[in-house]
Amino acid sequence: MSNFLTVAEIADHLRIRPRKVYALVAAGEIPHRRAGARLIFDRQEIESWLRGQGSAQETPRARPPAMIAGSHDPLLEWAVRASGATLALMTRGSRDGLEQMVAGEACAAALHFPQPAGAPADQGGAGNAAQATLVGAERPWVLIAWARRTQGLVVAPGNPLAIHGMADLARTAALRIGRRQSGAGSRELFDQLVSDADLGASLSEAGFVDGLTSEDEVGLAVREGRIDCGLAIEVAARRNGLDFVPLVDERLDLLIDRGSYFEAPLQSLFGFTHSAEFRDRAAALPGYSVAELGTVRWNSAAN
Repeated sequence: MSNFLTVAEIADHLRIRPRKVYALVAAGEIPHRRAGARLIFDRQEIESWLRGQGSAQETPRARPPAMIAGSHDPLLEWAVRASGATLALMTRGSRDGLEQMVAGEACAAALHFPQPAGAPADQGGAGNAAQATLVGAERPWVLIAWARRTQGLVVAPGNPLAIHGMADLARTAALRIGRRQSGAGSRELFDQLVSDADLGASLSEAGFVDGLTSEDEVGLAVREGRIDCGLAIEVAARRNGLDFVPLVDERLDLLIDRGSYFEAPLQSLFGFTHSAEFRDRAAALPGYSVAELGTVRWNSAAN
């Protein structure tokens, strides 16, 4: 009989599910070791632990706070509030969300990075997985689908400037173009669209208005006449009575600390997504689809 048990064997021994084993490991609550990429458990240490005399062999990892960082999303913002989940929101952009996850300051982050160069158009969301892999391959994280959204140019009612695509942004240097703050997924998407259309030189003298901090702020800036257009999701246009020029179908995913996923705050949020109230709300939002919500997009190798 081996002195070491696998995840499946320790789950059977303790009469719990394997995912609970992973949660105990993530919380530093069970003695465990690593053999390369494998997670193993010493029989004697486990028996001692069960008698209340053992201690974890690795430094317990503090659970990150019940905070969702990253991108602003109207549906997510509403769902957190309507579900009663005890989650705070700190929406300062996808790039900031990754940084907060690395620092252990958030249990989840909403991400919508643009496609990597050369990625097929029907694999929207590859940018999120690529960025998660860059910083989280050795961290206990999982990337879960939240929603598909339509990104495009928000313009004034009736589209008086006849803006029908990215190329139209270069027609006049007097055009006031709103841009999200640096590090926002929408800002990185805008910069990529400018590069793809080879508009860098043409827009060098454009009247950029920078630092818009949310999807809704882009719509509000157009409605108030502070900018002529800006890149945002369709909801930001429609809820402000504005016109919208669709450009890109994107995925917004949630990067989640695996241990935190099983805690009450995130369980309350995801439980609420199965309700009729949530589905009706999502269906009423233009440019949204939650058909893939809950699908695992990426899972780190870390246990």
